[in-house]
Amino acid sequence: MIKNIAVIGAGNAGQAMAADLTLAGFDVHLFEMSQFVDKILPLQEHGNVLELTGYARTGKARIKMITSDIKEAMTDVSHVMVVTVAPAHRIVAEMLVPYLSPGQVIVLLPGSCGTLEMAKVFNDAGVTKDVILAESLTLPYACRIVEPGHVNVHRVVTSLPFSAFPSNQNELVAEELKQLYPQITPWTNVLEVGLHNLNIISHPLPSLLNIGRVEYSGGEFYLYKEGFTPSVKKAMVALDNEKCAVLKALGLKSIPYMELGPQLRGLSFEEFVRRSSKGPLSANHRYITEDISAGVVLLCSLGEMLGVPTPVATSVVTLGSVINEVDYMSIGRNVSKIGIDGMSIEAINSYLTYGGSCS
Repeated sequence: MIKNIAVIGAGNAGQAMAADLTLAGFDVHLFEMSQFVDKILPLQEHGNVLELTGYARTGKARIKMITSDIKEAMTDVSHVMVVTVAPAHRIVAEMLVPYLSPGQVIVLLPGSCGTLEMAKVFNDAGVTKDVILAESLTLPYACRIVEPGHVNVHRVVTSLPFSAFPSNQNELVAEELKQLYPQITPWTNVLEVGLHNLNIISHPLPSLLNIGRVEYSGGEFYLYKEGFTPSVKKAMVALDNEKCAVLKALGLKSIPYMELGPQLRGLSFEEFVRRSSKGPLSANHRYITEDISAGVVLLCSLGEMLGVPTPVATSVVTLGSVINEVDYMSIGRNVSKIGIDGMSIEAINSYLTYGGSCS
């Protein structure tokens, strides 16, 4: 049974999750790193109360604990929900190592294959506790902080694909997580889940192809409404085809972006566009920085290892690196960082199913 829940990350989704799960009757420990403590100070000053409006549970939730002390946040919790940007997954993993308890389930929402990077950190640190990792394909909510203490949810996903690592624990973990999110749907393994992250296709490439308009607009740009022109969509399809080819090479299912989006959201693409939020605001927006480093780089790295050409994905990484003066191919998530470098396809699928040392 789920006891206390730690929510790691107090951004839009982290605050929405803390409030929603509190309103559902769970005891929540909301944690934020000390360098971002300004996100939680206003909440602490108002008695740990968060108001939730929109499409999730609504009302005022008094969060059991809001803290920047990771030891305090991890005390007596059965499930740890990591709701941070993907580049922070390694930092979070290193931070969690001293405070892990046997039987804990750590869930990344979304994961982008970050479970495998966390598993490698735990393995390298000599962690022997019986901890299960899991990740979802996307966030349960689309939401925004309206003002300190108030979060609005403007969409809840109707399907939430996930996998545990190792995936032979899928049935057990799904049964537990459905107490939180009934729409949880087990998939084959975390690579299948992570590579289907919609943001890999919908964010970096269209943002870069529209970067002139992004910068000229001064923050008044709507990617889905303005940026998905016929020519941009052709490039997206080409990138999506590369993703599907990598998944097929791994023996995993591959669902095209334009089919998967409506399945997850329960909305037509046109209705999703109508409800979409503003952004990106600059070349340093997470649509480019996070989704290249955690998504497109891994696609390129897997393609190289498997002998699957990824020229469009590679061009996205190159262009993003030039514009932001960052070597994303070096710093991004790759096969080495997720512990499968040099493995055969058979060995990869065995590791994802049964776990074990990745060294």
